[in-house]
Amino acid sequence: MNPMISDFVHDALLRGVSREDIAQALRKGGWTWKEINEALDSYVDSGLPLPVPRKRVSSQPKETFLYLMLFAALYTAAFSLGSVLFDVINLAMPQPGETAQPMIVSLRYGIASVIVSFPLFLFMCRVIGREAVRSPGQRISPSRRWLTYLTLFIASISIVADLITLLVRFLEGDITSRFMLKVIVVAVLAGGTFVYYLGELRKEETTPSAEFGVTRSARRGLAGLTAAVLVILGLGFWFAGSPINARLLAQDAQRVRDLSNIARRVEQYYANKGSLPESLAACEISPNTHIEQKADRVTRQPYRYRIVDSTHFIVGATFSLPSGSGKAITRSVGPIKAISPEEQGFWAHGAGAKEFII
Repeated sequence: MNPMISDFVHDALLRGVSREDIAQALRKGGWTWKEINEALDSYVDSGLPLPVPRKRVSSQPKETFLYLMLFAALYTAAFSLGSVLFDVINLAMPQPGETAQPMIVSLRYGIASVIVSFPLFLFMCRVIGREAVRSPGQRISPSRRWLTYLTLFIASISIVADLITLLVRFLEGDITSRFMLKVIVVAVLAGGTFVYYLGELRKEETTPSAEFGVTRSARRGLAGLTAAVLVILGLGFWFAGSPINARLLAQDAQRVRDLSNIARRVEQYYANKGSLPESLAACEISPNTHIEQKADRVTRQPYRYRIVDSTHFIVGATFSLPSGSGKAITRSVGPIKAISPEEQGFWAHGAGAKEFII
């Protein structure tokens, strides 16, 4: 703190000048509200004829930790919300040749990030708000101001880049509804962040410590933000599918891979022997016809196999859900070849028992 303003405030309080008159006089002298509030906060109204200095305990490490956590949660939540909305837009307005699987994977990671980071952001806001009411000097903490200005910078760059991209696409005549929705998403997230934190900086510099607190409008804004995040998460779950359905679909997709692997091994046996095996166990005579998984990994029931004629056979399993009823994003278990899009049509199935003639 500048010693000139500190000495002036001390002498003025010693002579009984009110804090309001001191603040107005300092404003006429060109001092900022930030400097004025910091100087006034250095002394406590105690009722004594002498101004009592406020004890200053260094809380810089604690403040730095709190604000780093706050802004880290903010950045994670903002980018994750943008990712979720981008994936929802892509899934709702798919382009020719796009596959849903990568977008569903990204959507689920985005949902998980929002579920973790947004409550953390709200919690840190609450903790820091209580600290600021208890210790008003924290409102002008260097850590907070540096991170706030960094946030404003990132938001500004995002808005500028968003507008440049929009203008380039406009000049190229390549503006689509999908692209415009993404531009709006970036503008709302970055613009909202910029406006809020710019207002916070101005509030910190102009609001006296005694009047500082969480206002009713701030509570309403926070409630509205929470409601908007819940709506976005609802959209994400709608497009990604519920965790239970995702698990059932993943299990069905694994059954299809197992059946496809069985079919390839039986065909290899036919190529080697010139006849179909009487049972799946007969395929164990050779390494290149060995069937790794002959039973359902969940129910432990053997997969069905029987011969139709000399060149055709049937494989079957019991499925939990119809194919195409959701977006199954799975990971293959074991060294099993992936199912091609053409094969996926052949392996379409309903819920329950299904057999495939090959």
